[in-house]
Amino acid sequence: MTYERGTVIWCRDPFKTDPDAGRPWVVVNNRTHPFGDEQYITVALSTSGHDGAIPLTMDDWIDGETPRQSYILPWSTHSPRSRYVEFRQGRLTSDVVNAALDELFSYVDAE
Repeated sequence: MTYERGTVIWCRDPFKTDPDAGRPWVVVNNRTHPFGDEQYITVALSTSGHDGAIPLTMDDWIDGETPRQSYILPWSTHSPRSRYVEFRQGRLTSDVVNAALDELFSYVDAE
């Protein structure tokens, strides 16, 4: 299955030591991604409101939700393969996804 930008997917978290630990990830790549049907560019969702995290409201969800207050972590990127996606959790609006991408780009833009 192919997921479009803004879709929240659940898959393993490569940054956790428990091999079964998963988390929600927001797909941020667009349709030009050369492997868009096999792999995604994502940013993490978290229930921890770290400095720089983008809080989600119910208005940010087109469908789906998280059971607790959640935040996009624009600096926490991952490129999961589609075969590791366990399920689709919902979809976020383009406004909040674009805000996360603006933050991410600010971290990697040339100084």
